[in-house]
Amino acid sequence: VDEYRGATLRKMKRTDLAYQSYQNAMAKSKRQYLDCKEGTDQNVSECIVLMNKFINASILVAASGREAGIDFDEQLAYLVEAESLILCIKLSSDVDELIREAFRDQLVDLYNNMGIVEKKRGRTVEARQFFRRAVELNPKDGHALVQLASTEDNSNEDDILSNVKELDPGYVSALFDGYSSRFETELVDVLQYKGHILVYEAIQLQVKVASSLRRIVDLGCGTGLLGELVANEMPWVEVYGVDLSQRMADISRERKTVNGTSIYKTVYNGDAGAYLSTFDKQSVDCIGASDVFIYIGEISTVLEESFKCLVNGGILAFTVESYNDATSESGLRLLSAGRFGHSRRYIETTAKLKGFELLSWK
Repeated sequence: VDEYRGATLRKMKRTDLAYQSYQNAMAKSKRQYLDCKEGTDQNVSECIVLMNKFINASILVAASGREAGIDFDEQLAYLVEAESLILCIKLSSDVDELIREAFRDQLVDLYNNMGIVEKKRGRTVEARQFFRRAVELNPKDGHALVQLASTEDNSNEDDILSNVKELDPGYVSALFDGYSSRFETELVDVLQYKGHILVYEAIQLQVKVASSLRRIVDLGCGTGLLGELVANEMPWVEVYGVDLSQRMADISRERKTVNGTSIYKTVYNGDAGAYLSTFDKQSVDCIGASDVFIYIGEISTVLEESFKCLVNGGILAFTVESYNDATSESGLRLLSAGRFGHSRRYIETTAKLKGFELLSWK
């Protein structure tokens, strides 16, 4: 009840009251957990559920407290308290290994939130220490890696980022689930985003006879911007979409052409490479990917699956974020904006290995 009330008050921007509600939720969940842990008829599964509630409440208290303007030390204290209980469980020899492993993700969340607190108050060194702890527990944790990239100090003391080739799909999915409702308003209307237009123009440039196109796959279709261009200008083409975000996929499924018909024949919610593998060999005329590779990172698998399903002479049109560090051996890097940068050399080399020829680069 207290968490629900806190969430409602938070949406209403009643930050002080939301903070109080989450404090109540944290106190109750802690008391329930300790009662369960110390009870004579202890139920391990029930205790784990209560422990999870306490950890989640601790994170919510710190986050809502930050919005309410409470002291940074107080925010951190809530998270440290939850961390101490998790570490106590992890270090206890009488706890099953699988149960201890179940708390890894919660500990990662706590370290990420601790890092955010330190980052917000300008203590970058301390923030990076917490983000590194999160990465040590989960090397693919997207939140921690992105935060490390955004606070990179060029000291190369551990060079974690040079070895990052991909982000946890769960992080990317959650990122765009949360962004879906305001995606077009902020990106297109405010920032004048044109990635989908660039990809569409590249397709037009390389396809000599547009009427020859029968099937196009829109990777990372988002809200359907690229699909809409294709469907309105080439109504005879079947457009298939795929997006890692469930909410983005839902939005694109509902998107209509100027004539009121569905833009996409189907929209799949899942991994781009896995989706491409479901197509028959040489059954797709063109693949578009506007601002998709920047969240995938290592694109070898996607290019391999693209080559398999494309017809002879088929086109793969995409955008990337430029990365031109001459000292980089791979040509791939997680940048401070939280997106991957790809060098032209990396794209050309990887494309050639997978059977492609680079036709144009702008």
